[in-house]
Amino acid sequence: MKRIFILLIIVSNLTFSQTNENYQVNLNKDFVEYNNLILNQEFEKSMDYMLPDFFEIIPKNQMVTLMKQVYNNPDLEFKMDKPKDISYGEPKKINDNYYSEITYSYNIKMKFNNIEEGGNEEKKALTRNLTKLQLEKTFGSENVKFNEETEFYEIHSIKNAFGISENGMSDWKFVVVEPKQKFILEKILPKVLTEKI
Repeated sequence: MKRIFILLIIVSNLTFSQTNENYQVNLNKDFVEYNNLILNQEFEKSMDYMLPDFFEIIPKNQMVTLMKQVYNNPDLEFKMDKPKDISYGEPKKINDNYYSEITYSYNIKMKFNNIEEGGNEEKKALTRNLTKLQLEKTFGSENVKFNEETEFYEIHSIKNAFGISENGMSDWKFVVVEPKQKFILEKILPKVLTEKI
């Protein structure tokens, strides 16, 4: 009887650890795929990984148009690396869905092509300083550098997001947490999550 009891404990522990690993494997796979689609400018496909509730606020076609405008803006050269240092929180069930908190970082390079055209060196330097200050306000002063040789602003961005799944195991959807867009997040995320933003 003792042996059967011990065997049951071992089997249940193995099952739990496999389940735990599966959610992380699936969550990571979906999150990496979502980001790869954006980096490859496959914006329509990337929408499959966004929370459908989001499109009730900003329609899907408008979201795709906005993303295309950012990536194809002639006044802006924009390069973004793949996310790194990704950490996933254990899924917590809130109402009908499971939510996993995600923290990650990535590097961005930005060059504003028309902003510095014309004017003397003093005016260009002033424009660069003002642009750098604006970027520092968004990303933090320690995360923004201006490369004099390439004229790119090099930015290290640390982000938070939520992975959302109906079963806590697969078919993950994602919402990036932008504090400035809290009013939108409050419409699509549970209050217990938006209170911390």
